[in-house]
Amino acid sequence: MRGPFYIKLLIISFILLSFTALSNESKWNLIYQSDEVTIETKNQNCDFSDAYDQEFIFLRITNLTDSSLTLSYYLELWYDNDCINCENKNPEFEKFFKLNAKEIITSDCFNKSNESKIFVRFSLPLSKMPGVNKIVKLTNFELKNILHKYD
Repeated sequence: MRGPFYIKLLIISFILLSFTALSNESKWNLIYQSDEVTIETKNQNCDFSDAYDQEFIFLRITNLTDSSLTLSYYLELWYDNDCINCENKNPEFEKFFKLNAKEIITSDCFNKSNESKIFVRFSLPLSKMPGVNKIVKLTNFELKNILHKYD
């Protein structure tokens, strides 16, 4: 008699844990809001068949207006507590997005050149990544000089 009870308990526990994991994975965190634009983030692990698995911070940028606009900002990044681009402003970290009225731009794992995602770290152990000597991890980021103008 104990067997079926424990199996049901195990199944219910698995379902609850799966639901919790899915709800955490899809939660967006608001990091910037104006009358025109919102910027939200969420962490996501990407499993690649042709590259090492990686964790990213995905951005979701929403144009709240009925007009097209351009959003720009400078992305400052800290890896292992060292800012890699705070002193020398590199054009590579200047981001520009043209958004149509009510458009939402969202990052994903499939578009590797997507400008709206931030590399966090490789998610495989170092031993499984030949040629990689150290795994660095994003410890902080900031969007500086956020500007939006109507087109």
